[in-house]
Amino acid sequence: MSEADEVFGIAEVSALIGLAPDTLRYFERQGVVPSPRRDSAGRRQYTTADVELIRMLVHLRETGMPLADIAQFTGADDKAADPAGLRVELLTAHRRRVHERREELDRALDVITRKIADFTDRIPRPVDLLERPDCTIAYEVQGEGPLLFLVGAPVGRAGFAALAHELAGRFTVVTHDPRGIGASRAVPGMAAPTPEVLAEDLAALVDRFTGGPALFAGTSGGAVTLLELATQHPDVVGRAVLHEPPLVSLLDDADLSARAAAAFKAAEADPQRAVQEFFDLSGAGHRTGPDQTPPAHMALPGLPVEELDKNRYFLGRMAGPAVFYAPDIEAVRRVPVTLCAGSLSHHQMARRATQALADLLELPLTDMPGNHLGASTEPAAFAQVLGRLLEP
Repeated sequence: MSEADEVFGIAEVSALIGLAPDTLRYFERQGVVPSPRRDSAGRRQYTTADVELIRMLVHLRETGMPLADIAQFTGADDKAADPAGLRVELLTAHRRRVHERREELDRALDVITRKIADFTDRIPRPVDLLERPDCTIAYEVQGEGPLLFLVGAPVGRAGFAALAHELAGRFTVVTHDPRGIGASRAVPGMAAPTPEVLAEDLAALVDRFTGGPALFAGTSGGAVTLLELATQHPDVVGRAVLHEPPLVSLLDDADLSARAAAAFKAAEADPQRAVQEFFDLSGAGHRTGPDQTPPAHMALPGLPVEELDKNRYFLGRMAGPAVFYAPDIEAVRRVPVTLCAGSLSHHQMARRATQALADLLELPLTDMPGNHLGASTEPAAFAQVLGRLLEP
């Protein structure tokens, strides 16, 4: 008997698809799945084609297609003048709903990730302190193996907690709160958190551990910090993996530059507006594949007071010097650097900038799991790829 002629009983189909026989019977009565032929004893006989169709219909149901639409899809051959056209119309409408739902889930995931970082930051745990001339830097160490510094801006220890945990089995992982972030509180008279100042803080932290080269992975503004570290202290960089440095300075886009500058200028007086404008121009909260572009605008909910205060500092003082930083390309060429970007960051500001940097350095661009926030939203997958990139 060929595969096309193979038939299955309802119990076999139930086992193959993962639906209880009673559920299959219910969907059959509702017109959601087609009624199979029956043998002389009245037992259902499903063909391979029936099973594949049911499997697809189950996927449609799991992704939220209304039962009425699934019934229309199933019965299209009998009732529609153009069954293929009707099915395309139904699937197209459902794809739009799925995309909208995915955007909602992505926004919810980002909020959940931020809250995990917030609450992680409040958990009492040992923290070491590095005294700087104008502030104190909080840092944390875990794991065993080669020395690896995870560097962010504004991301600090809390934002890297999950990724550091994933990497601690292979590396001695050092995370720190950049000045003005987390436990490295801003203090009167503290120098502005420019890439140059942040790189000097990092160099002092590295010196606390080793007089020789170490491994580094930086994401977003932290990747910009590593570009400056590579310029001023190339001897400490054994290898650096840079994930999506958002260098607007490398993009020939005057409108984007003006919008970014306007968002940063608004941060002190109206951080909610600044966050919205930066979210829209960066596209960083979205998940976009090669054939997708982030929406031009998506309204954000009102931020709590603590988030507004954080963004007065981040967008008002830290983000501008990072995105308008001009890297010394010849200096960066002298250190082992790997450039990477989110596989779901296409057509977003930071990935475009990273591609421009890769072109200048004549380096390939490696895809990483997730979007601009992949290091925190997909830590296990991100750590797996990052570990390979850090290998000698």
